[in-house]
Amino acid sequence: MNILRPEGGHVTRTLNAVENALPEIRSAFPALRFEIADTQGDLIRTSVSNLIGALRDAVLLTVIVIFFFLARGRITLLAAVSIPFTFLLTFAGMKLLGYEMNIVTMTAVILAVGLLVDDAVVVIENIDQHAATGQKSRLQATIDGTREIFLADFAGTITTLSVLVPIMFVGGYSEKILRPLTVVLSLALIASFVSSVTVIPLLSRFLIKEGGKKNRVEHLAERFRDRLIDPLQTVMIAAFRTGTTRWFALIGPLLIVLLIVSLKQMPLAGRDLMPPMDTGIIKVSFETWPNMSVDRTEAIVDRMEQIIKETPGFIRMSTAVGAEAAVISFGSERTSQEGTITVHFQNRFERPQTIWEIEDGLREAFAMIAGLKTVHVYDYGATPLSSIAAPIDVMFSGPDRQVLDRLADETTRRLRGVKGLTSVSRSWDMNKREIAVAVNEEKLARHGISPRQVADALSAATTGRVAAHFRIPGQDGYDIRLRFAPDQVKQTNDIETLLIPGRNGMIPLKEIAQISPAWHQTRITRENLQPTVNILGYRAKAPISYLNAQVDEALSDLDLPAGYTLTHMGEISQMGDSFSRLGKSLGLALLFLYFALVITFRSYLHPVIIMSAIPLAFIGVPWGMILVGRHFCMPAAMGMVLLSGIVVNNSILLIDFIETARAQGNDLFPAIEDAIRRRTRPILMTAFSTIAGMTPIAAELAIGLERLSPLAVVAISGLIVSTFLTLAYVPVLYVWIERLKVRVRSISGKPTKASK
Repeated sequence: MNILRPEGGHVTRTLNAVENALPEIRSAFPALRFEIADTQGDLIRTSVSNLIGALRDAVLLTVIVIFFFLARGRITLLAAVSIPFTFLLTFAGMKLLGYEMNIVTMTAVILAVGLLVDDAVVVIENIDQHAATGQKSRLQATIDGTREIFLADFAGTITTLSVLVPIMFVGGYSEKILRPLTVVLSLALIASFVSSVTVIPLLSRFLIKEGGKKNRVEHLAERFRDRLIDPLQTVMIAAFRTGTTRWFALIGPLLIVLLIVSLKQMPLAGRDLMPPMDTGIIKVSFETWPNMSVDRTEAIVDRMEQIIKETPGFIRMSTAVGAEAAVISFGSERTSQEGTITVHFQNRFERPQTIWEIEDGLREAFAMIAGLKTVHVYDYGATPLSSIAAPIDVMFSGPDRQVLDRLADETTRRLRGVKGLTSVSRSWDMNKREIAVAVNEEKLARHGISPRQVADALSAATTGRVAAHFRIPGQDGYDIRLRFAPDQVKQTNDIETLLIPGRNGMIPLKEIAQISPAWHQTRITRENLQPTVNILGYRAKAPISYLNAQVDEALSDLDLPAGYTLTHMGEISQMGDSFSRLGKSLGLALLFLYFALVITFRSYLHPVIIMSAIPLAFIGVPWGMILVGRHFCMPAAMGMVLLSGIVVNNSILLIDFIETARAQGNDLFPAIEDAIRRRTRPILMTAFSTIAGMTPIAAELAIGLERLSPLAVVAISGLIVSTFLTLAYVPVLYVWIERLKVRVRSISGKPTKASK
């Protein structure tokens, strides 16, 4: 019996209800045995438990990073206290919007750990700087520190939100997967900003010490921190001074070349729609040879089940062979020789082998079983969409089945040479053995026999005829079917001697018909009313871009007759659409980001300077993905969008400080160098706290994080590179644009402002 979760129903509640009902069912039917053969309950519970652990690790790592940079126990405690407040607001928003806790939303919460402390850390660090002078009371330091950083804090939140909004409405499969992620992230960011300007200032009055007093542990932490940060500040200032000289003519093109070279490496990482995931569940799809008896097929299935049970880590399995008699199924029908096995193993933290290593072992064992025509062994969720039959799916369509059979044979032979494909099969072939009966109408008329009589006699002999109905009170009852014994109609000779009633007595079938063996399709498939044949290919972890490139090369010189078409129906078809949508959303996100910065800074040039840091981040993305072995996929593209919003926050901190200092009468160069000196610590702190929060996701410390770990890898690798480049590059660009403005004003005769 299959039990499906009701639409909108809570998964864990449904699972618990079913499991709680089993004892009652067993007591009601003591003679029957009831067991759960196939359920995702273990996967869901393990994933949630692991994700909670990953969330704990993300919070701990983030707090450690904050303490390292602040070297203040009370301030670190203040930042840690802000996290539960932010989560409380986030969960409240999720409840109002009807979002439940699952792998995607929990991953968003973990991602948000590093992001949500950014606002709190920036406010705390600024309040601490005002209090450290000892010239202000804690209340005044709190007010001045919050007021000074409010604009930069608000701008950073708005810019990150502006790049997330387009993802919510990207459409298609991308929206279905990424919308919950972006909505929860947006809720966390809003909650983080609200907490940073309300809860943080309120509590800082009681936790921050006046005059910056420190204990012994804080003194040691501060000395260790300064030994690392002070040289970095000196290097950044020296790099800034070099960039404002004629060396900029070399540095600028060098960065552009570095960006181009880095992006050229992206194909080496490979592309996927979604990354592979070790769920602990394996699917086995198999087919024995046509016309094989049900008993022989069952014997083969028993042998396969025995092999699976002997595999280390085995928990349970569910097997389905054939299809229900007299039931028409569109799209998923099976013959008596076809079946699927769903196997559950222990989760990847409790077994020595990965799911793909187990699959390799099963393929080798199944290859030794006689009678198996095809067998595919693949991980549960091997294709991100249920509408995709296999990762590689080449479909031919055309009018003649013989031509389709020839094309499928040639394509199957070529695809077997594609590296990365673990198995290849066809949706049908011409191996179904049938007995063709061609009646002679002249002889039928001579003996007074109609074609219908011949058909009825053949049907009664082979499949049987309903002769009566056995009624059972309160039930549907059973049909009583009469037919020949199976061993009486096994051969062609048996059919030839079948007697047909005629006008003058019984006539052997061979006297009125020509009987011969024939080979026909094992299955009939159509697309848009055209006969089709599909060649399916399964993989382990090879990226789709690699496989599709090899498939295109293998089929490049295939002779395709007129009237026949070749279509890629596999994952590549959805991948192109999803990446196209995400590319457009990235462009729209950058547009939103620009205008959000224009409104915030009331300038058309400052947003250009701030956003110039985004390409710097993309320098590190390909190298990070290649280094840790991740493929560029839909979550990775989402990571690049999110990275664009995170990176500009560092630029905002610099530009906001420079503009504030210049408004107070400071000259350009002293204002910029002071900005680098004062903002290096908060920029590094926000960047590395974000990295710390994303590390459990990148390291895949929970079941299910494999799906979204490329997002974290992209964000981390991009942040590492952009953080250091931004500290020098953005101020340099600011200087050159200011010099350009001064030159334009001097040409136009307008008064200029000193830029030294």
